[in-house]
Amino acid sequence: MKAKTRNAMSLLASAGLMAAIGSAAAADARVSPPATPAAAAKAQHVKDVASQALRRERRRLIRNAMVAQDEVLHALFYLEDHDTKRAFHLLADADGRLNVLLARDPHLNLVPIAVRANIVDTKPSLDKIHTSVKGAESALDAGNIQHARALLVPLRSEMHIDTDLLPLGIYPKAIKKASAEIQASRTSDAESTLADALGSIVTSEQVVPLPPIEAEGDVLDAEGLMKQGTAKNKAAILSLLSRADHHLADAEALGYGKYKPIRGEIAAIQEKVRGGNAKPGIFGHIKQMFHDLAAKV
Repeated sequence: MKAKTRNAMSLLASAGLMAAIGSAAAADARVSPPATPAAAAKAQHVKDVASQALRRERRRLIRNAMVAQDEVLHALFYLEDHDTKRAFHLLADADGRLNVLLARDPHLNLVPIAVRANIVDTKPSLDKIHTSVKGAESALDAGNIQHARALLVPLRSEMHIDTDLLPLGIYPKAIKKASAEIQASRTSDAESTLADALGSIVTSEQVVPLPPIEAEGDVLDAEGLMKQGTAKNKAAILSLLSRADHHLADAEALGYGKYKPIRGEIAAIQEKVRGGNAKPGIFGHIKQMFHDLAAKV
């Protein structure tokens, strides 16, 4: 299960930077519905090739934005060291890179240039969660907000994905303005212009609850054991499903959402396993439920 969980979290950690690539590529690579199986296979191949080409192009564009931002930062350093020649050269290159992005899509606004993932997982027990919540409620009733906060803040099991976005509505103009200020020997003004541009980078934060990911890992492990034989792995399968349900109960107690439909499906699978009527195919629906849940994050 740990390997599956790590893989799921790795995919989620990269989602902030790649979402614009994948979704846009899929949208741009649409083909008309084919009339025959052969035509369908050919159309799918064309779509796949087109999607790959679009992904490569968007990766190149995002790399240009990342390099441009780095060049602006170093240009500021050079200005602070009174090396206007190098600063001007870097800004010229950054300007060219951003112009490539805008030529590709004049309406492009925010471009991802960096993504970071940080896991905060205190792994509180269900009893601990309920106790802390009740204590926080009592503290709030008594007007002790800080004590309530101290009780609630540790109750987390989540991954934070922070994505830095370059605002193309601001950056290219700032680069041109700073370049003109350098040429006019107004170095201090150029430094201020670039500092303001760097301060305009937008950071978007996404919080991904970990318990549902762990629950999905347990369900997938249970499916794997069932494929090896339900009878000999019955106890282990039921244990994994119970643990999956426990993870979802934790998620609900921590306020990440309501998971009643998935927990109900887990209970239904457990009942079939206990009754000896379970086959690997019974996991199809719950796997789709987890897939739909991840799409909403």
